[in-house]
Amino acid sequence: MPRGRRLARQLWPALLTGSLLGFGALGLALVPALAGRAPLLLIALRPTWAILLLVGGSVPFVPALLVAAFFRALVDVGYFGLARNNIRSVLLRRLGGSRLVTALARPGTQTPLLWFCLVNTNAAVDAALGAGGVPMRRFLRFLMPGSLLSAAFYLTAARAVTPWMRGVVDWLDAHMTYLVLGGLALALAQAAARVGLRRWRGRRGAGVAEGAPAPVRRPRRNGDNTP
Repeated sequence: MPRGRRLARQLWPALLTGSLLGFGALGLALVPALAGRAPLLLIALRPTWAILLLVGGSVPFVPALLVAAFFRALVDVGYFGLARNNIRSVLLRRLGGSRLVTALARPGTQTPLLWFCLVNTNAAVDAALGAGGVPMRRFLRFLMPGSLLSAAFYLTAARAVTPWMRGVVDWLDAHMTYLVLGGLALALAQAAARVGLRRWRGRRGAGVAEGAPAPVRRPRRNGDNTP
């Protein structure tokens, strides 16, 4: 396989997943602005169950179903590709560890996990199927109906709670400026805290390394001639 094609095959899952996670973070920051004015765009940016319940009752059912199912499936395909190409650093940061994926990625669990995709999609399940060598086409045959079913369930539930969610959307729209500024301030504070924590751990590790006692050298023995 040519080097450029091999590199593109390895990088597309990271680019896809990183882009979708970035759009999701943008959608979360713009929830107050988009919930009442562009709910379908909000679903496209962040097709999570919480967003579907929040604005699913205020958009046409079929367009919202297609948009939500498509972007939810893209997220699952991204995690599947990450595990298939062994991009462990990006994958494990999202999942929080490899023990669950390792436990699920066994030959005997592939069929139950594929059927589980019809009920609910999960990043750990996607990664386990990708690491287990399941073909992409077989994965998509279960993933696409599952994404449609789960999106339809959340949109139907959203229509049942529309009277209560309408008040939440109106409150978000009324306090949009303060919520957006508060979200940005919180994101900056979290970034600063992470940087500070890394520096503190680095200094602490360097201090421990400098204060560690030198290893004790034991006298070398020379077989049976040692008294």
